[in-house]
Amino acid sequence: MCLTAEALALFLNLLDPQIITTESGRITVHASERNAVWELSGEKWCTNAPQQDRLARLQAN
Repeated sequence: MCLTAEALALFLNLLDPQIITTESGRITVHASERNAVWELSGEKWCTNAPQQDRLARLQAN
């Protein structure tokens, strides 16, 4: 999943800033189940968190 910088900023503004860490080209959201890592890819920010969540649900069953 990829978002524009503006869309990612809107999303991050909904979250508690204490669960967000940033590095150059990387933003990590420390969620209760697992971390969601957003990485800069060209002009968009991308994460594979939805795929990781889906895989975790399949492994749990």
